[in-house]
Amino acid sequence: MEEFESREVELASHEDGARRVFLMRPFAPGDEQGIAGCVAEEYGESYFKRDFYDIDKIREDATGPHYRFFVAETEGEIAGMEIFQIYRDDEEDYIEPASQIIHKRYRGYGLAGALVDYTLPLAERMRPCALFVHAVTFHKVTQIICGEYGMTPTGFRLGSFLTERMVNSYQKEACEKYSEGIMIKAVEKKDAGTIFLPAEIAAFADKIYRRLGVGYAIAPVPSAGQPAADGEEISDEAEITVKTDAMQRIAIVRVIRDGRNLARKMRELIDSFAQETGWVIQLLLSISTPAVYRQYEELKEMGFFFAGLKPLCGVSERMYMQWIGGVSLHMEKYALTEAFDEIRRDIEHFMGED
Repeated sequence: MEEFESREVELASHEDGARRVFLMRPFAPGDEQGIAGCVAEEYGESYFKRDFYDIDKIREDATGPHYRFFVAETEGEIAGMEIFQIYRDDEEDYIEPASQIIHKRYRGYGLAGALVDYTLPLAERMRPCALFVHAVTFHKVTQIICGEYGMTPTGFRLGSFLTERMVNSYQKEACEKYSEGIMIKAVEKKDAGTIFLPAEIAAFADKIYRRLGVGYAIAPVPSAGQPAADGEEISDEAEITVKTDAMQRIAIVRVIRDGRNLARKMRELIDSFAQETGWVIQLLLSISTPAVYRQYEELKEMGFFFAGLKPLCGVSERMYMQWIGGVSLHMEKYALTEAFDEIRRDIEHFMGED
């Protein structure tokens, strides 16, 4: 496991100017209780990552290969924490700085930004293809801080949080479900290669890849009568992974291998949710293969729509398609930066709500 140095910073309260020293450091055994306390103090029992209520599980994750935990400590108390989730396999190679929570007692010091300034360079030092962030949309803090660090909005994971289950400090407005904004920063992968996109998405993708500052080429769309996969053989059987969160009513589907029966599999998944309202599906398709032309049209016919890109996060470039059923998102109520509000308007166009 990598060795990371600690950093001590002195911060001033925006409210009364009082100054306090915070030690930002990697996890050490004994921090588990303080981390769980930050979660419970902010979210009660409603936090969607249920492992954060289990002291033994926090310790296991913090010392295992798939996470890195960091804390901010002041006068012997855990004032905040941030976690990296590490995705490294044959297909994916990225780090997600996730689950930053600041104890209410220590808000107003700028600690969230200080933690990002401390931790994100450590993530880059681990040399992933990219950094990836899910930024909540019921406040702007993460969006602002990560934007200042150089991360680019690329899309949304829609309907992540069921507001009837939310217990936190933020306004719920009229939203039945809140979403997450997706932000990316290129680290080691500086060229996306050739990407295959339906014509209606090309301008959006061109804008995003230019903002990311990496190389890319958008393949010409096949002309009428040309095979949808441009001669590439597609398997009959799609290979997918499905991760469901029954508490928040969201399913995350990742296509591992393209297949002609993908649309049928998605219809079966939608039908499995018929007895309970509020379910949404986020689907990740490869755009590094021309099979996407066929799949995009089939999925659109079922009510899926384009929701953004997941660039530079591994071997394949990917795009998001989203099914939201009858959920009313009211995205105009989200707390968004100007950069994310532009992406919201783009996505609402694909939803047919512009």
